[in-house]
Order: sequence, then structure tokens, then C-alpha cells
Amino acid sequence: MDWISHLLFGLTLGAILLKYRFRGKIIFLAAASLLPDLDILWYHRSELHSPLVLLVFALLPAIQNRTLFFPLLIGFWSHSALDIFLFDNSNHTIMNLANQVIENESISRSIEENVTRYIAADGIMLFYPFSNEKFSITLGEESYAIMAGIIITIAVLTFLWLHFKQ
Repeated sequence: MDWISHLLFGLTLGAILLKYRFRGKIIFLAAASLLPDLDILWYHRSELHSPLVLLVFALLPAIQNRTLFFPLLIGFWSHSALDIFLFDNSNHTIMNLANQVIENESISRSIEENVTRYIAADGIMLFYPFSNEKFSITLGEESYAIMAGIIITIAVLTFLWLHFKQ
């Protein structure tokens, strides 16, 4: 998933699960929902996407401030929950989208190759450090768009609910 989906999903889960305690911790939750993607600097969706590793990362700041634990954990785990879903690019959707903007077939093909080589992944290490096996659920174009639509709809409804609840 993209960073916008990670932010929306993490913030929405935080709003639902933490209710009013959420307001002061929004920055921590937002940062936590993006932190696992720092592993793109070495190997995307490696150990830093593992729920057990992320649990440890949420516990470390909680030693100093216990109120940070749940916002960090929700942000971290929301990231892993979304990244278990993979996009099936067998119809060359990425290249077709790039070609509509650039209108150059060879550059569009290069963009698709770079995206699939450096950004796309083959799942997350769900049980790391006990296993390096990667788990994933592959979604086609239509189901991926439906998933993104559901995330956006739930986020909008949650924030409207919180706004009018005051």
C-alpha cells in the first residue's frame, strides 16, 4: 500500500481504538504508521515489517512514557496489516498508468520495472525472528481499488463521526 493509505488506516484505527486518548498522540501514531517503510533503504518489507519486531519498537519508548505504547503499536501494526496485501501487476497496470502521463513506452516500462524491483515486495515476515517465511494476500486491480476505497471511506466516516460527536 502507499503512504497515504498507511496514514489514513493508522489514524482511523487510532481514532476508533483509542477514542479521546488519541488526540494528543496523533503525531506518534502517524509517524509509527510510516516507520516500517524505512527498511526500503536496505530490503523492503524485511524484519522491520514483522509484528514481533514492531512490538519491541513500541515497547522501547514506553519505558520512558507508557502512554506512547498503544499509539505506536497501532500505527506499526496497521502498517503490517496493509502491507500483507500485494498488488497483482500482471496486466502491466503500472506501465499503463505511467504511459498515460509520460506517453513514452520505454520510459513507462522502465518506471514499471523500477517500481516492481525496488518498491514492490513479496509479502511480510509475519513470524520473524522465528521464521523468515513471507506471507501475503495478492489482490487484482479491482479488489485492490476496492480495498483502497474501503480504507478511505472508513477514514472519512470515522473523522466525521469524531467531528460531530464533540
